[in-house]
Amino acid sequence: MMSHAYRRVPYYRETLDRLGLRPSDFHAAEDLARLPILERHDIQKDPERFLAAGSRLDKCLCLVSSGSSGAPIKFFHGKKAALLTAAHNERYRSVIAGLIGKRRGYRETIIMIPESSSVKHRRFWLGSTLFLKRFLPPKQILSVFDPPEKNIPLITSYRPDVVLSFGSYLEALFARMESWTGPYALPKVAAYGADGLSEQARRLIQDRFGVEVASSYAAVEVQRIGFECERHSGIHINEDIYPLRIVDAEGRTLPTGENGEVVVSNLVNRTMVVLNYRLGDTAALLPAACPCGRSLALMSFPLGRRGGWLRLPDGGIIHGQIINHLLREEESVYQFQVVQSSPERFGVSLVARENANRADLEARIISKFKTAFGESTRIDVSFVFSIPREASGKIRPVVSLVPRGEANTEN
Repeated sequence: MMSHAYRRVPYYRETLDRLGLRPSDFHAAEDLARLPILERHDIQKDPERFLAAGSRLDKCLCLVSSGSSGAPIKFFHGKKAALLTAAHNERYRSVIAGLIGKRRGYRETIIMIPESSSVKHRRFWLGSTLFLKRFLPPKQILSVFDPPEKNIPLITSYRPDVVLSFGSYLEALFARMESWTGPYALPKVAAYGADGLSEQARRLIQDRFGVEVASSYAAVEVQRIGFECERHSGIHINEDIYPLRIVDAEGRTLPTGENGEVVVSNLVNRTMVVLNYRLGDTAALLPAACPCGRSLALMSFPLGRRGGWLRLPDGGIIHGQIINHLLREEESVYQFQVVQSSPERFGVSLVARENANRADLEARIISKFKTAFGESTRIDVSFVFSIPREASGKIRPVVSLVPRGEANTEN
């Protein structure tokens, strides 16, 4: 990949020449750390610098990022890379098939945006191969923009073995099922990606409903990075094609077990090359081998984006992860969104357990916010069935509306 990038991709030729490096200086995945960390804004600023000369973009799979950590990126994957992604996805699919108890012939319901990456991948695979149709399971496609109360009857009539969606949609879906008075059909597996699933919602799905949970970890720029196995120990990294490291704020590789930012390389896509790329997610490499027996390295479940900075009343800023810390012990909260309208005012929307003592829950949350942000802080708590989604179909759990210049945030 380094030889290809040096010959065909302007950014890497210029970068290696500037650093006095040659492709022969890269022998193992660890050597990719010798490259500067590639940031999203580098690609946004000049995407053509990362395209290989002579690429046929009309023959590529074109995906667009949601822009959750900045402006969207249009990203091109060559045909070979897209098909290799399908092949490597068998690692994740084998987990789901094992949890269902059927290798083939199971039914899937996908709840996504109409032109999601998953839908585009499927269309591209079907249009590029002669054999995939017979292996792909039947699918029901539903919209993530429709509320759970509309989709529950459709899922019930289809009776899928697996429901696949954003983690945030599964939170809302099963929270609504908990109070649903009509009939509903449960899948054997709830699979998710794109955004996270709270621990409270995971316990609801697995313990209350008896449905297995399996997640995958992917991005538009770097496809099937990893997957959760049936032992639920973390994310197995597809390190043979997407080597990954965890770094601190200065870009230094952190030791196993320490949380930091995810930096990953795509060794499959030769059309638009990204190596040593900062995804913006926070996670840690795990020291212990997974009891499932797979030899792939294990990573913690991603903790969320590095964006989402909040303004403190004294003028300082604090990472939005503090909200996860404040709410993670609330067993009755399945999903939340916190909107900061000023340094001293927050709106807190909660999807909560039906039988939760809402007055006590509201009082605890107000107390926690005042402790974290000061006694003068105003907190407006509301209980909702679902939280509005962005055009990407995702939910941002932490949103700051404080002007960028005033708060110096990354939102």
